[in-house]
Amino acid sequence: MMKPFILLVTLFLFFSCKEKQSEVIVDKSKHVGKIPVIDSSYVATQTTYFKIQDGAIIGDGRTTLDTLIATSQFIMFGELHGSKNTSQMITALIPLLHKAGFNHTAFEVGPYSAKKLVNLSTPPSATVENLKKFTSRYAGKEDNQVPIPFFDGLEDAYFLQSIREHDINLWGLDQEYYSSTLYFMDELLSFVKNDADYTIIKSEKEEASKIITSWYAKEENSDTDIDLFKEIQKEPAVQQYLNRFRNDETTKVIINDLEISWDIYSRWRSDSHADRISYMRNNFMKHYREALETETRPKVFLKFGNLHASKIVTNGCYDLGNLITELANKSGTKATIINSWNRYYSNKKGKEIDYLKKYARYYKRVHDFMVMAKTSEWTIIDLESIRNDIKNGRIALPTNGNYHRMKQLLDGYDYQLILPLDKAVTPNKILK
Repeated sequence: MMKPFILLVTLFLFFSCKEKQSEVIVDKSKHVGKIPVIDSSYVATQTTYFKIQDGAIIGDGRTTLDTLIATSQFIMFGELHGSKNTSQMITALIPLLHKAGFNHTAFEVGPYSAKKLVNLSTPPSATVENLKKFTSRYAGKEDNQVPIPFFDGLEDAYFLQSIREHDINLWGLDQEYYSSTLYFMDELLSFVKNDADYTIIKSEKEEASKIITSWYAKEENSDTDIDLFKEIQKEPAVQQYLNRFRNDETTKVIINDLEISWDIYSRWRSDSHADRISYMRNNFMKHYREALETETRPKVFLKFGNLHASKIVTNGCYDLGNLITELANKSGTKATIINSWNRYYSNKKGKEIDYLKKYARYYKRVHDFMVMAKTSEWTIIDLESIRNDIKNGRIALPTNGNYHRMKQLLDGYDYQLILPLDKAVTPNKILK
């Protein structure tokens, strides 16, 4: 009877020791040669700085920019809208992009508005003045009430002028802007200047514009939601005017794009965001396929809001950053995605604000990145290099709540740019 008992005890001890031994091995793997976690001292090793002096980029960060320009087919700049520093940097980048073979730029404006910008920057030397007159004619009281967004500042005009001086193409991918309707009514009229019924059509335009203006005023002053563009489209005078242009191939396309834009705005509270992103992706592919007819690998620089730049899902959509990344992967090239933040900002009253303090809750998860900022220099952090260090076991993401925000940043973008002390663009319009 003893032998079976001893055998059982022996087996029990054997498996118990085996189990404990494996636990020790697992435990050792957690503690021996522990991988350090990302912190500000590590991020500093992946950070360089540069300045812009007399329109030229200087400093260690210039090497980073030169490298990413030389190695990329697509570069997406995820901007902060209305930033003076951003527009000044784009102006400095244009000659470098042109030298590297970037023949195309894409912007967060509508297809026809891109063509209008080409018209307004012909010749390039007239760009600033032409944009000033155009914006002044159609601008409303608020800063965002402009006919074409992100080109209403003086610094915006300068980078557009540089694009045109270097003979680089402009692609408009987005919907036409919310406050562009009156300018479109005038644009349509310009196509029938030699029509025998021009005087009648002009009168119809004036009536339609008066009604449109009244609806904008009602929507702005109403305490309840008004579906502005549905109301405008219900107006017989507006439809009568638009119908004048539905049979011509050129103006039919303009009206179609305008109505797509109105529909997106009308449904923005429900599900139109996905349609907007698809519209931008489709417009990009249309231009890209046309470029492929004359170029093997067209190089494109894109300037959009930073949510549109991400390579991963944002707001439930695979945005432009994802599209160009997929295109680059298929062609064996590279798409580089640059995100941008402000830390130091000077408001309209000249008061300097530290966003790391003002929006501490928003930035606390990426505090170790944000603290790299300087007031007088541009900060550029190599997120791609950090990703590689994580992949190769040299550094690790934190296991606390910061993990998710850091991973979104690292997976979504290749470089993080933090602007020096910034302010809004200088208005390029006649102040009323």
